[in-house]
Amino acid sequence: MGLFDTPEEKAAKQAAREQEEREAEQRRAAQLAEQERRAFLATPIGQATAAKQEGLAFLEIQLTVGESQRQAMFGSADARVSDQRRSAADTLGRIEALGWRLEHVGYVFMMTGQSSTDKVFLSGENTSVSGQMVGIYLFRNTDHPMPATT
Repeated sequence: MGLFDTPEEKAAKQAAREQEEREAEQRRAAQLAEQERRAFLATPIGQATAAKQEGLAFLEIQLTVGESQRQAMFGSADARVSDQRRSAADTLGRIEALGWRLEHVGYVFMMTGQSSTDKVFLSGENTSVSGQMVGIYLFRNTDHPMPATT
């Protein structure tokens, strides 16, 4: 504000500042909404929702259902650091509630690391492997008819 502004000029400048603040708040709200939308679409439920809206016939989701962290220690073949199991049942049920039907399931072990140490009083090494058990779930869109089998 200028030192010698008229009341009308002061009011106009104040209104312009308030308008800029409102616009900045709207931009922040839009950015937050976009971040939330992207975070949702990164989840299995978000992927299923987006695929359903796109009308895709199939959806493949990969979920970690277990994790094992192991470490080879001196004199020990396998010292368990931690084992964790997770249930995917809730997520799978929520995907089916969106209009998908579970068609096929497969599981793979994905190695994330390994450690080794020399054996005590013997030649060779002890090796421990860490990794994740991943479930691969294939869903069929219930809005698409099953193909006829002959």
